[in-house]
Amino acid sequence: MSMVGRTLVTAAVVGVTLAACGGGSDGSTVMKNQQAGQGIAVGEPNGGVPVVSEFIKMAQEASCASTRNNLFVVDGKYVVSDRADYGCYDAAYSVSLMGPTPQAVLCSSNQTIAGPQTSCTDASLRPLFDTILKNLDKANLGLGAGHKVEPVSFLPKSGTPVAFKTVVSDTFSNIETPREVVIKDAAAWSALWAEHSKTRVAAPEFDFTNNMLVAVFAGSGNAGCGNFDVVYVGAKDGKLLVEYEYRDMSPVATCLAVVTQPMRVVAVPKVDAPVEFRKIVSPYFNFTTIGAEVRTNIHTQRNVVIRDESAWATLWAEHAGPGVPVPKVDFSKQMVIGAFRGGMPSTCHNSGIRDVSFRDGKLKVGIVDTGPAPDVACGMMIVYPAHLVVVNRTEAPVEFVTEKRT
Repeated sequence: MSMVGRTLVTAAVVGVTLAACGGGSDGSTVMKNQQAGQGIAVGEPNGGVPVVSEFIKMAQEASCASTRNNLFVVDGKYVVSDRADYGCYDAAYSVSLMGPTPQAVLCSSNQTIAGPQTSCTDASLRPLFDTILKNLDKANLGLGAGHKVEPVSFLPKSGTPVAFKTVVSDTFSNIETPREVVIKDAAAWSALWAEHSKTRVAAPEFDFTNNMLVAVFAGSGNAGCGNFDVVYVGAKDGKLLVEYEYRDMSPVATCLAVVTQPMRVVAVPKVDAPVEFRKIVSPYFNFTTIGAEVRTNIHTQRNVVIRDESAWATLWAEHAGPGVPVPKVDFSKQMVIGAFRGGMPSTCHNSGIRDVSFRDGKLKVGIVDTGPAPDVACGMMIVYPAHLVVVNRTEAPVEFVTEKRT
């Protein structure tokens, strides 16, 4: 398997937006308590002018918004909320046209259990709303020069993932030193592309109205046998966190004897918040076992992710019992993942973590439960399998996937 290749994805309009489902402390909003564009008040109510801070709070607390979560102010008097989460099957999308407050809903369009539903309390607004619904991916929502449309930039709550989309994936770059770049306009994109490609191919088109680009360059000197990619984007403590991973694939890959300069460019929602980059360097076997037991004191099925010392000490005492020294973990760089499988009926049953890898903005943890083959004699004793591992720290959501084998 060769790791050498190139992917270009044009993105004139990129369907990535701020995620707003999840917990944590409030993220820092980009708009301050001042006039945010002509006629848009932020702060105390001012007649019929929308109070944008209230809409930002609404968006930050919204559920079913991990795929898309946009706010727009239209003509200084309406606010459009456009959010989606394709994992919410009975609420996959919701678009609303509101007045001065989030409670003043004038029109709405939603996916419901009964199917799509669209309505307006004021029939005169229906043509405007229908135009918006048909043009949610357009810079001015399809309303034309006669209307003023202003996107509202904000971060979701700290700890919330942000949707991102790959625009360029390349193994060979003319940028030979490591670099992390945020690109917010066409001129900066054109200049960076010219430096990267030396006019090998034209730069992918990109609409910077509501989105921006984030680029990472690994630099020269990398053997052609690694997996380099942006793996997670999310809000953290008032910043936009971008995590990217270089993982050595040589134990399982057929590699070309070349020197590469891998790079990735992804599209994310445009924000004025600081962008923090975090590089994760992983071997192919990217986790270390702390304990693999069949007699844990935790007798109920549970999957855990531990990112701090206090939670680790509590879990270890529950698992191993009092007086057993807690294994040392550097939580500034590492975290603990645990799989407790509950009671299993024989000594032929077991369970363990088999693989850990990034996919689709999540850290996927593969668990394999094993049981006896037919006609195998087993000791009839209840066992309580548990597997605790240490991995490189990431803020990405962790998803557990279980497979059963004999």
